[in-house]
Amino acid sequence: MISTHYDVVILGAGPAGLACAIELKQSKLQVLLIDKKAEIGPKTCAGGLTNLTKDYVIPNEKTRSFYQQKIVIKDKAYSIKLACPIRTITRLDLGQYQLQQLQDASNITVLTNTTVQEIQQNKVITTEGQHIHYNYLVGADGSTSLVRKSLGLTSKHCIGLYYNVPVITNECVWYLKYKTLKTGYIWVFPHKEHTNIGVYFNPLILNSKKARKELENYLTSKGYTFLNKELHGAPICYNYKGYQFGSVFLAGDAAGLTSKGTGEGISYALISGKEIARKIMDKNYTPLELNNMIRIKKRQDKLFKILETFPFMHAFLYTVFVQLMKIKSFQAYFGV
Repeated sequence: MISTHYDVVILGAGPAGLACAIELKQSKLQVLLIDKKAEIGPKTCAGGLTNLTKDYVIPNEKTRSFYQQKIVIKDKAYSIKLACPIRTITRLDLGQYQLQQLQDASNITVLTNTTVQEIQQNKVITTEGQHIHYNYLVGADGSTSLVRKSLGLTSKHCIGLYYNVPVITNECVWYLKYKTLKTGYIWVFPHKEHTNIGVYFNPLILNSKKARKELENYLTSKGYTFLNKELHGAPICYNYKGYQFGSVFLAGDAAGLTSKGTGEGISYALISGKEIARKIMDKNYTPLELNNMIRIKKRQDKLFKILETFPFMHAFLYTVFVQLMKIKSFQAYFGV
């Protein structure tokens, strides 16, 4: 048995875990960042960054920015100009960019290709028998979080499926149609070297088989080619139950800090990871940015609840929402 001790152990080197580690490199705390993958970055994700991360510095050469958004409701197209653009970035580029910021951090240890199989009080146990003790534990281990499960918290998920189409497009599109997509939508996110096209849906309302069919019908109708074996998919945990549980914290997807309505998660991950680190460094710290983000999430979730409650009014409610989205203060209120 190998036994070690760290002030902070972070499970998951996604945007939340890396953001937490980056902030903690300013401290004297000894930090261990653990990820089960051999390479930091790659993950099933559409790669969209919204207004919530307008102050998060990512080099322009790594992203594409889109102020103009095209929203299609029952085959009628609407155009919206955002005050802050939606940016797109691959998870590999984002992860590697964040990782670079830890290269000079003497107090941060990154351990890849390592799986934690059990969490006990004040220690985690890996599949290789390592017993790693901690003062603080940060669960940034995604929608099927082991840390979340260890706290006895249940999870609720929506699902995202997508293909990376080898065509570079120049228009962000959101396609809404209750008759076939229910409360879900099809998205088109142009990246630097491909276009990410996918479908987001609640599996309690629309099953995966039908969602995939709708996605592939859309791709075919637009003349895009795709290979079935290249379909990507992942659950997205949206039911937030809190971020601090004594000396244990949850960040990003593990905390349910995603938008139930849109599936947006990267922005929530970056902010929650950073704010949790500040809370660990100063127990009296008030995480204003995180609290504001939680309020925005609750607003979005309430709006989505209305859509679920009145499905027959889906087209009307979305049309009203689109019109209101032309108002900059309304965009800010919902974090768009």
